Amino acid sequence: MPGLADLGWNDRLADAFVASGVSHLVPARVSLEHTHIYRVLAESGEWLARVSGRLRHQASARADFPAVGDWVVVEPPQDDGADGVAGVARIRSVLPRASRFSRRAAGDRTEEQVVAANIDVVFLVSGLDGDYNLRRIERYLLVALDSGATPVIVLNKADLVSDPSANVAEIQSRLRSRETPQPRFCWHCQKPLQARTAKCPFCGEAQ
Repeated sequence: MPGLADLGWNDRLADAFVASGVSHLVPARVSLEHTHIYRVLAESGEWLARVSGRLRHQASARADFPAVGDWVVVEPPQDDGADGVAGVARIRSVLPRASRFSRRAAGDRTEEQVVAANIDVVFLVSGLDGDYNLRRIERYLLVALDSGATPVIVLNKADLVSDPSANVAEIQSRLRSRETPQPRFCWHCQKPLQARTAKCPFCGEAQ
């Protein structure tokens, strides 16, 4: 079971957790969201959890509820009875997000639905074959920048072109003309040996 630091816990989150001021609660990260129930990862284990009645009452919009990637303040589950089966944890609050990917909620043109939160790096993968589409790359890049995450454009199938740096220059020129912030780039091909030996410079600990 990974520790909190392995999941991305840092000083900013620790300060926010201390500010919550309740000693019997613990921090956890949401790893899965079902209908009305979540799976969270805490220092002492993996639990099923539901939002508390107070959090549900205080939420003014759908975006106020936990999403995958959120750090939450949790009341650990209690034993249900003599059989020792653990109950369900309670999510008391959501810690401030560093980034968030969101969309319009289904059936509602104005309500925001957070799809994922606290994402450090976003990889935008585009093949240098018939799937290469400059406008789509630009559209996805703007979504990534708006989220607060760091975008990295991955140009895949680079073995199909003679010079992948020409595609990088094309993308940079397009973004520069629109005054869009420049992302980082990397590329790789499908050759097994290169795929096994390549090391991604954008994947560090707790990312």
